[in-house]
Amino acid sequence: MQGRPGRVSWPTGHEPPLGTPWLAVPRGNGPRASATPGLGSRFKILLITMLENKTISSSTKGDQPKKDNAVSQELVLVSAPTEAAEIFHENKRTNTEEVNTAIYFNYPCRRQSCALVNIPAPCVNKIISHIENVESKIQDHLKQFETCLEKWRSSPSTLKEDWSTATTEKKVKQEEKKGENYQELKQEMETLLSETIHLIKSLETDRAEAEQALKQQKSRKKLIIMRIDSWSIWRLQELPLAVQKEHQAYLRDIIELRWHLEDRKRQLEHLEKQKTQLEEANAKLQADIDFMQDRIALLDSKRRQEVAILQELYEKKFEVMEIFRQIHEEFEQVTEDSENATWQVQENKEEMDEEIRNHEINLETQRKELDKLNNLSTHYSSKIGDFKTDIEESEEIVTEVLREERSSTDEASTLSRTVDDLRKTFDQLCWKYRKYEQQYTEVLNDFYAAKRTWDAELSNVTKDLSNISIAYAQAMGENKRLANEIITVTDQINESIKRKVGYESEVQSLLKLKSKNNDYLKHLYKEAYQIGALFHVTKNKTDDMELKVSEVRRKFKVREEFLKRLIRGKVAAGIIIQKRLYSVQETQSLERQNLMKRKAIYALTLAEILEPLQQLEEDAVRIQAMHKEQAQNLSDVLQKENYVKRKVIQTKNKLQRKEKKTLSKLTKTESKRSLIFEELQSTKSKTVTFNAKINEMNKQLQEKEQEKAEYDQKLENLKNIFLTMRFKKEQAQAVFDHLTEEKRACEERISEEDQMFRTLLAMRQKTLADLKTL
Repeated sequence: MQGRPGRVSWPTGHEPPLGTPWLAVPRGNGPRASATPGLGSRFKILLITMLENKTISSSTKGDQPKKDNAVSQELVLVSAPTEAAEIFHENKRTNTEEVNTAIYFNYPCRRQSCALVNIPAPCVNKIISHIENVESKIQDHLKQFETCLEKWRSSPSTLKEDWSTATTEKKVKQEEKKGENYQELKQEMETLLSETIHLIKSLETDRAEAEQALKQQKSRKKLIIMRIDSWSIWRLQELPLAVQKEHQAYLRDIIELRWHLEDRKRQLEHLEKQKTQLEEANAKLQADIDFMQDRIALLDSKRRQEVAILQELYEKKFEVMEIFRQIHEEFEQVTEDSENATWQVQENKEEMDEEIRNHEINLETQRKELDKLNNLSTHYSSKIGDFKTDIEESEEIVTEVLREERSSTDEASTLSRTVDDLRKTFDQLCWKYRKYEQQYTEVLNDFYAAKRTWDAELSNVTKDLSNISIAYAQAMGENKRLANEIITVTDQINESIKRKVGYESEVQSLLKLKSKNNDYLKHLYKEAYQIGALFHVTKNKTDDMELKVSEVRRKFKVREEFLKRLIRGKVAAGIIIQKRLYSVQETQSLERQNLMKRKAIYALTLAEILEPLQQLEEDAVRIQAMHKEQAQNLSDVLQKENYVKRKVIQTKNKLQRKEKKTLSKLTKTESKRSLIFEELQSTKSKTVTFNAKINEMNKQLQEKEQEKAEYDQKLENLKNIFLTMRFKKEQAQAVFDHLTEEKRACEERISEEDQMFRTLLAMRQKTLADLKTL
């Protein structure tokens, strides 16, 4: 075996000259090689054999880094790979013969440079260089000796005799110089020979180590061959069973995967059927939408007509409500006027009763006076006629008073009857109002019952929707699980790409549907905005009307307060007049009492004074004078009574006029009430119809909102499906890229391992052949 040339990092002090190849023996000149061919060639052959043995021993098995075995791989063909190369650092001593141990193992095995490089080439080159130096010096010495012999031979004998003395001196000098040169050569040769001996002994120790390593490698080779045989036997015996078991396991897995794939295909067919059904439903919805869009002009005209009718109805409703409020206010005013009239009538009745009582008292007092005057008439016969005429007049007045009293009682009875009639009408109105309230409550109860039924239906619909959403979520979960399982199967990547194209087409169709739904939603938003605008317009109008109504109410309240103040002033003035009349009557009664006392005194005086006639005549004159005065006073009293009667008649006439006015107003209010009730009934019917229409519109709005929510949910679901599909696509692409990268890496590893295996086989075959040759 010969090592391949290569370069090694030499330590300082042991570097070879530039251009010297490994294991390339430098050849000298022609005469040097020819002078001493034996010694150099022998040393060279010995060193080359030692190097061959060393290189064979250096081929080991195990893991070793590339930095340590780089040069060994260059020098030796048999070398282990980087992953399986190991260097076994064994002991420097071997089990050779005892003699060799005594001779060689006193020296170190290698130099420093050889230990660092793990090859003996530097030491060998050093020995060869020393040997060449020794050869060159020996050749120089021989040349000098030959020259000297030639000179000695060429010189004549005559000259020898003549120059004997001179030659002896020269010879002595030359011998001295030669002795000195020989000593120097001896020293140099001794040093060179000691170094060569040292190096040869170290190489001998390396040779012994190489022999020991060879033995170990052979034993290791046997072990490796045994292991290879055992592994081949195991491969022949147990590998088929293991392969069969794995084949069966893989078959089971493949069968399960096929079953899962068939199940998934069935589920996909079911989902495709559902998809076709949904597409049919969408087509129907699209046809309905197109139909509605084709007839949108008619619907807009209808909606406008309905809006106009609603506006007219709202205007009529507001007018009716204003009329109703006005009539209600008038009714309240009439009720207040009727209450005030009844109160005034009662007060007037009480006043008349008191006047009648006062008149009766006055009549009684007058009767007593008449009795007394009749007693006095016996004494005053001349004055009886006057008293009779006065009595007759007073009786006529009393009869007139009684007639007036009867007429006032009749009027009071008629007024009480009218009040009773008004109460009856008021009770009827209250009953009707309660009846209408009961009807309203019944309608409200029906509405709430219908609302409850609708709520129950809506709850059922929401439950169905929740069940459908749960089923859809389960289906989505199963789809995700299917997708995750499909991702694990690498054989169906092409099918996933085809599905990707189909899903992209579906996504485009869904995007088209989304755009159509967005257009329809925009149209619905516009309609809702128009409806909201109409609602706000009507609301503003209603607010304006309410403000106007509030202003009218405020005006009516101001007028009512003004009229109430006027009525209260008039009532206060009447009360003051009554108080004044009462005070006049009290003064009259006091004067009458005084007169009666005076009459009694005069009667007593007349009874006592009977004797002197003159005194009686004088008294009679006085009495006549007093009587005239009393007559004047009575005439004044009667005038006052007539004035009071006239006032009473005037007040009665005023009260009668007021009663007539109140009766006319009551009749008018009854007619107005009937009209108002009719209008209220019509407005209630209209409100019921409007409420029904409003409920229908609310239902339609709710349905549209539900449709909108359903479309939003569908869009969200489609978005989620699109995102999941895109995520799955990305995952599949990433898995595919990862698998391709792993495949490439595996192929590269397999190729590298094949190359390494082939190189190792070639190297092992070469080493076996070399070993066989050795």
